[in-house]
Amino acid sequence: MLVAAVFRNLDDLTGVVKLPHEAIEVGGGAVLALFLVLAMMSLDLSLLSGLAAPLLVNLAVQLALIAALVLWPVWWLMGRDYEAAVTAGGFAGFMLGITANAMAIMRSLVEKYAEAPRAFLVVPLVGAFFIDFVNALVITLFLNLWG
Repeated sequence: MLVAAVFRNLDDLTGVVKLPHEAIEVGGGAVLALFLVLAMMSLDLSLLSGLAAPLLVNLAVQLALIAALVLWPVWWLMGRDYEAAVTAGGFAGFMLGITANAMAIMRSLVEKYAEAPRAFLVVPLVGAFFIDFVNALVITLFLNLWG
């Protein structure tokens, strides 16, 4: 991921390779849709039928907490503007699943309304890079403490 990010930013800065941004967007959207389909196809929902009631309670509490966090601290701290709303949408998607959810929500918002470059900088960096690296460090730490 780091190599791809550095390569993309260097190409944006210098224009040596001239990456086709439209093709990258189309490819990214296709891969995101494929990932979501494959993830959903592999679920065996019959195994979860006995847990339906506790899962619904858990989902209701999670949705209420996320709504409270999105409507107050995230939107307010990010500046209370359109970019903050798109960032809050990305935060909601990230908290409901993974970074791909956040990107899908933000992409649907910018397709309907307007571009939000700051949100597309902040959310993927935090959701993909920061969280992945922190998770790797935490997992390594606990494996070293446990083993």
